[in-house]
Amino acid sequence: MPSFDVQHQDRAVRLIQRALFAERLPHAYLFHGPDGVGKETFARRLVNVLLCERPDESAGPDGAPQRLACGTCEDCLLCAAGTHPDLHLVYRQLIKFHDDPTVRRRKGLDLGVDVVRQFVIDKVGSKPIRGRAKVFVIREADRITAQAQNAMLKTLEEPPETTFLVLLVSALDRMLPTIRSRCHVTPFGTLPPEFIAHKLGELLAEIPPDRARLCARFSQGSLGLALQHAEDRLDEHNERLIRMLIELPRQAVAAVAAWFESEAKALGEKYARRDPEITDTEARRRALKALFGLTATWYRDLLHTSTDSTDLIANAAYGDQLASAARGTTPGRAVAAITQLSETERRLDANVNTRLCLDELVIRLTRLAGAA
Repeated sequence: MPSFDVQHQDRAVRLIQRALFAERLPHAYLFHGPDGVGKETFARRLVNVLLCERPDESAGPDGAPQRLACGTCEDCLLCAAGTHPDLHLVYRQLIKFHDDPTVRRRKGLDLGVDVVRQFVIDKVGSKPIRGRAKVFVIREADRITAQAQNAMLKTLEEPPETTFLVLLVSALDRMLPTIRSRCHVTPFGTLPPEFIAHKLGELLAEIPPDRARLCARFSQGSLGLALQHAEDRLDEHNERLIRMLIELPRQAVAAVAAWFESEAKALGEKYARRDPEITDTEARRRALKALFGLTATWYRDLLHTSTDSTDLIANAAYGDQLASAARGTTPGRAVAAITQLSETERRLDANVNTRLCLDELVIRLTRLAGAA
C-alpha cells in the first residue's frame, strides 16, 4: 500500500496522520520548506488517502495509528497514473491551456489571477466526480500573485465539505498573511547532505562520489536541487571556477568579470532549457547567483580547512589546492569574501547593473587574495 514514505519529515507525517485518524483534517494546507525536500510527494500520498475507496488503518513504525491508501482500488490506480478526475494539479504552465487566447500568449512566470480563477476557483464548487473528495495541489504557490491570492481568500475560507487544497510553498514570506491564516501551515525541513549524496548515488548510478558530494553540499538540503545540479554538470562549472580563483591574483579584473559573464551564459542556457518560461536575462541572473554560491562554498571550504573540519568540506577532491590556498589567506579574509558575495547577490536582486556588480566583486576578491 502507498505509505507516507517521505524521509526526514517525521513531524509532517505525525501531524497529518493525527488529523486523518481523528477525521479532523483541515480543508486547506500550506506545506512550506525548500524545493525538493518531499512536499509534493507527501501531498500526493495525502491525496491517495483522501481519494482511496478503502483506506487501511494500522499502527505505524512508532506505534501511533496511521491511515494509508490501499494501493489496489480503482481510485488508487487512477492516482498512480495521474489521471484521477478529482485530483487537480495546478502549476504555472497551465496558462498555455487557458480558455482565453490572450492569456495563453503570456509567459507563465507567475500564477496569475486568470489561471487561478479558471483552474481553482471555478472548479472548487462542483461536486467530486467519483463522490469521495476533490483535492487541489498547487505547485509553486508562492508564485501566486497578490491579486490572485486575494481572489482565493473566500475559496480557502469556505471550501465545500469534500474539497481540500494543498499549497506547496518554498518562500513563506511571499504569501499574504490572510492566506496563511486560512491554511494549516505545515513545515518541511531540509535534508541531510549525507542522505542527499546517498540518494544521488541510488538515482544516478554513474555519478562519482565526489560529484555527488558537491551537488549534495551545494543543494541547501534539497534532493530536487541536487538532482538539477547533477543534470547541469555543476561540477564542471565548479572545476573551471576553482582554477580561476586560484589564479585570481594574477588576472586582470576585466578578464575575470568577463569569465563570470561567459560562464553564467553557458549555465543559464541549461536553466532556460529546463524552464522555457523564464527570460534569458533571468536565466543568466540565476546562473550568476549559482556561481556566487559556488565561490562562497570555496571560501567556506578554506575556513573548514584552516580549522581541520574536513567532514564539512564540499570540494574534498581539491584537497591539495585547498590546503595551498588556505595557507595563503586568513579566516577573516575568507569571511569577508563570503560577505562580499552575499552583498553582490543582493545588489543583483535590486537590478543594479550586472557588469558594475561583477567589476566591484572581482576587485574586492582580488584585494582579499593579496594582490593589492
